Amino acid sequence: EKEASRTLNRATDTTRQPGSTFKVISTFSAALDSARAKDVNGMPFTLASTQVDEKYAYDNGVEVHNWYEKEEKRYRGIQTMRNAIRDSLNIVTVKFLTQITPRVGFEYAENLGINTLVDDEEINGKIFSDVNQTLALGGITFGVRNIELNAAFSTIANGGEYIVPRLYTKVTMVNESRDSHGGVTEAETVLLDNTKPEKERVLKKTTCWLLTSAMKDVVKEPGTGTPAYFSTTAIAGKTGTTEESNDVWFSGYSPNYTATVWAGYDNNTKLNKTEELLAMTIWRQIMSNIDANKKYSDFERPKGIVEKVVCAETGLLPVSKYCSHTYTEYFVKGTEPTATCYLGSKKKKEEEEKRRKKEQEEREEAERKAREQKEKEEREKKKNEEEEEEEDEEDGKTNRGTSRPGRSSRDEEDEDEDE
Repeated sequence: EKEASRTLNRATDTTRQPGSTFKVISTFSAALDSARAKDVNGMPFTLASTQVDEKYAYDNGVEVHNWYEKEEKRYRGIQTMRNAIRDSLNIVTVKFLTQITPRVGFEYAENLGINTLVDDEEINGKIFSDVNQTLALGGITFGVRNIELNAAFSTIANGGEYIVPRLYTKVTMVNESRDSHGGVTEAETVLLDNTKPEKERVLKKTTCWLLTSAMKDVVKEPGTGTPAYFSTTAIAGKTGTTEESNDVWFSGYSPNYTATVWAGYDNNTKLNKTEELLAMTIWRQIMSNIDANKKYSDFERPKGIVEKVVCAETGLLPVSKYCSHTYTEYFVKGTEPTATCYLGSKKKKEEEEKRRKKEQEEREEAERKAREQKEKEEREKKKNEEEEEEEDEEDGKTNRGTSRPGRSSRDEEDEDEDE
């Protein structure tokens, strides 16, 4: 029942800070899609590309913080782009945007239908611009409208074609006419036809599928969006929470529908822990019911996607026996890694060096024992020879002591014969 006219429509009129939902729009879509986006080695970015989660600051010196710092009190080290999307890693995301440049991210967000962005504008004597590093985390001048954010995620869901949001398909008027027999004939006149919306390709199909693959992880453990999960169809999405928990978002989609839910207070009251789950809870209740009578379906995989087993720590080709954590990643054909994991290679080199050192020590020990054995044998031989010489000398002394003085033993033998 309609209770008022010309009231505030928070889906179309209100602008709010989008939080981490904007990471996909401003950073990861551009990183995976743009030919201008290259890593430090000049290679295209992939879901396996990495950044180090560590202490980090914007170019203006303001430190970037992760949402989990108070709980974990640590940094997570090397992280892939897939992990950054799944776990909503702030520092890693800012590093990716810094590499692709905020200008590229800004252009992609505009192409995805975000019309509230400020390029370079003077407001009350102060210059504002959203072409900066905070764009990565949704820190923008005027925020976004729900309808525009939803359209951006719809673009990813439908394979990269942006469609201007519509609130109606057509407006018609029915005219009745009576014939001479009193019969009534109805004729429909179309006053406004909105059934053929404008479409514009702004992302590659392969880019959209890769983003979807990563956002499917968001709604599964240990992703940040698990309260939104239901199992009757494939779903993907991204969470968003502003710094002081004034706004919570969930933008997500199935193969059939896209929905974006915002929860918060008009007066910016901070949400409590239970309220922080509202966007995901509402989204799940709506989407699971819309898809309830449909068969399970998954997102169609486009041509040009290949699989490769990579090291989970570095996103590079694993070194057998030395990369204990591996997984199968998806790549646009031609962007899959060719280099081997440097951590695994380091472990292999260290182990080989350790083995060589051990073998060298064993050889030296064997040689030492052989020398000692030889020296021992030589000492024993010398000792035996000395003992034999001493025995010979003793025998000689004994023989000389039993003979008559001045007479030889031969004389004594002759004397015995004479007798």
